[in-house]
Amino acid sequence: MKFPDQENIDTSARIRQVEASHIGDLMHIADETNLSHWSAQSYVAEMKNPAAIMLRLVAGDNSTIGFVVGRLVRGGAIEAHLEAEIYNIAVTASEHRRGHGQSLFDAFEAVCIEKEAATIWLEVRESNQTAIAFYEKNGFSRVQTRSHFYDNPREHAILMRRCLEFQL
Repeated sequence: MKFPDQENIDTSARIRQVEASHIGDLMHIADETNLSHWSAQSYVAEMKNPAAIMLRLVAGDNSTIGFVVGRLVRGGAIEAHLEAEIYNIAVTASEHRRGHGQSLFDAFEAVCIEKEAATIWLEVRESNQTAIAFYEKNGFSRVQTRSHFYDNPREHAILMRRCLEFQL
């Protein structure tokens, strides 16, 4: 799989596929960054799904410093085109503000373009203004608000989408 060039971000950080041995790292980063909880079984089940996109960002010492989890799905009224969803994207707190989230998003987007997905969808907590600004900077637009979508704490979600262009 081809991933975007990482040279301007951090030459020691690189994108790799998630394997079962990395699930503990993903859960730790998810807890640290207050993502909605996924159990180890949820990650394993997602890994078994052939439509899953699960990437991790690793430091020079091969430790996981971030990850993105999403999936390719058939969309449209008659499921005529391929779309993608981002479920979680996170970078460990000690590595924030270094462009790693952008690297993960770019790698996820590259997979979507390679597979000819037309759109990327995601939901984000209404209070997460940093993430919303990041997504808007990356071409996402707000589609609707989903009332009381999240628990712990109860909160609305902003549904966002980004239309992709790809070469057939």
